[in-house]
Amino acid sequence: MKKLLIIMVLCYAAFLGAEGTLFVGLEGSSPVTYQSNMEGFPEIEWNTLFSMDVSGAAATPDGRIYLCEGAFTTHLYEASLTINPQQICTIANDMSALAYGRDTLWGYSNYATPLGIYSIDTETGATELALGVAPYRFFALDYNPDDDLFYGYTEYGASGLYSINIDTGEMIQLAGSIPATNGQGRGMAVGDNTVFLTATRGDDGIPYFAYDISQGAGGEWVEFPNPYPAYHSTGGAAWIAAPDENVIIQGHVVSSDFPETGEPDCLVTLEGQTDYETETDENGDFIFAEVAYNANYDLEINKDGFDLYTDDITVGIEDIDLGTIILQETPYPAENVTAIETVQYEEVTVSWDDPDLRMLEGYIVYRFLECFSGNPELWDVLIEDTFDNEYIDTGWAELPANLWQYAVIAHYTSGIYSEPAFSDPIEKIVTGSTENNIPVQICEIQSIYPNPFNPAVTIAYHIAEAAYVEVNIYNLKGQLVKQLDSEEFQSGEHQINWLGVDQYGNIQPSGVYLVNISINGIVNQTAKVLLLK
Repeated sequence: MKKLLIIMVLCYAAFLGAEGTLFVGLEGSSPVTYQSNMEGFPEIEWNTLFSMDVSGAAATPDGRIYLCEGAFTTHLYEASLTINPQQICTIANDMSALAYGRDTLWGYSNYATPLGIYSIDTETGATELALGVAPYRFFALDYNPDDDLFYGYTEYGASGLYSINIDTGEMIQLAGSIPATNGQGRGMAVGDNTVFLTATRGDDGIPYFAYDISQGAGGEWVEFPNPYPAYHSTGGAAWIAAPDENVIIQGHVVSSDFPETGEPDCLVTLEGQTDYETETDENGDFIFAEVAYNANYDLEINKDGFDLYTDDITVGIEDIDLGTIILQETPYPAENVTAIETVQYEEVTVSWDDPDLRMLEGYIVYRFLECFSGNPELWDVLIEDTFDNEYIDTGWAELPANLWQYAVIAHYTSGIYSEPAFSDPIEKIVTGSTENNIPVQICEIQSIYPNPFNPAVTIAYHIAEAAYVEVNIYNLKGQLVKQLDSEEFQSGEHQINWLGVDQYGNIQPSGVYLVNISINGIVNQTAKVLLLK
């Protein structure tokens, strides 16, 4: 008992220096795969990865994972701890285990003739027999770069763990069956001179087992947690070795207004498995010198006056140079836009305050009917790229009576424009005769009922004096839909119906329409009406 305890302590000690990640998966209805960094072995924790049927698995030194799935017809996939599997070919022979060594992918087939270990062309799926190992059947197989040997586990005949010489085929039994009620092992990974036996048909709670190769023959198995305690299936495992150093991530930040110059003092953060933070230097450069590998991170670059830059970074085991990153300057809109009728019926003065200016190219001022505030294509440009903070609209005198509105858009370098900043609506009154020296509005819409409507709406309006009146219906694109009235009217109350059809009697679709009343050829009143089917 004392001897066994010493052997187990030595075996545990071997894992204390282990650096790498163990990947495991099972066959079935696309079960989830797992990975563990083996910290605290044997009391390790498992983290979920992607879902996939896994018949066999093997990893390359640079962190790529080869996966095979399927019975009799074996599909080969490539993945990593951060990238989901992508199929790359179909293997010519059925494969139930994979191994990677000597820059070659190997597979063991229990159904090919003859039984044995085959080399696999990962581009075409072609196979070639490398070692005939009959009568052994190795459902679990991997390669150990430390001693240049295959390792396999068999449940048949003299069952147990074997080393296999890759050149001669010589096999040496190192250990017997795992110490469990069910001695089957269907997945294997070798890393840091240790065999990890997985897929142990654990529907009765059988754990996984590890074997320290430095024990030589006759050593002890050490158990560790099985993430699939209720599964009864075959599967695969792979050991992804840790890189010699942490991954380096670097980049260069510039601004959209000065792309030839680095942008200093930007806050750069990486959030993921571990969080990192730094700032760009006077040249706009940043570097994270020690980033944990095989993980996904959210990259953010932040500086006042610029839009937040975000990106998803997949970190394997290779250093990453993100190159030049362009921060877009924040297009601040103008502030406190006001429109005031400074000369009654003749002029409106539009004014605004500067935002936080950053290489401003000027302002663009627009005028439009208030009902068109959500349709910029219907706005009229009054002036472009002015640096003034005021514009006098002398065209106000010619406008028909209605509610009008102004918008100011700031134009920045690199063709960047701000969102529009709006004035309050301002009412234009068109006058005819006067009463007690107070101008009288010629036309006033008194009611539109019902609104929304279907199938008919009644428009009631008042005119202050005899005039030639036109009542037209427009859609929001400014297209004439229907002319309802076009004749001379005396002063007083008038009304007319619209049946929701166009000039040709076609029923119009649901939507917002504009009722436009012109007096003596000048648009005097506009209102919205909603047709609902």
